[in-house]
Amino acid sequence: MLLAAVLAAGCGYRQTRLEVYYKLMTPLEQADYRLLEAEGKPVSLRLACLQEIGVYQKWAEQPKNIQQAILRCQVLEGMTPLQVQMAWGLPGDRRDGTMPEDQAAGRIVVIWDYDLASGKSGDHYERSVCFRDDRVLWVRSP
Repeated sequence: MLLAAVLAAGCGYRQTRLEVYYKLMTPLEQADYRLLEAEGKPVSLRLACLQEIGVYQKWAEQPKNIQQAILRCQVLEGMTPLQVQMAWGLPGDRRDGTMPEDQAAGRIVVIWDYDLASGKSGDHYERSVCFRDDRVLWVRSP
């Protein structure tokens, strides 16, 4: 779908690859990596750590255009859940959006919600991403 080319929402700044790596790490992995940084360990040792836990490879496997979108915190139609996690992190909530027609066709629809906010009409999420069969179908962002 060519429509997907610019269906994007960003975080308002350009993130670093290290910020992307942190979004892929568990809290324990983050703590271990931060300790390596605090102790002033050489870059080669820190890179080896990223390779050992697999986050470096996940980044390196992404196409260049997707890497650029991720660094701009943009979510594009067609991205995978891993790519969205790299761009925006894990969602605040996940919900099933599968409609009967999707179920009949054997499709799975999942919606990830981000940035819980309170307003006059109650709580709501500021951003959402809808996946159909593990590909972004649409993005809602302010």
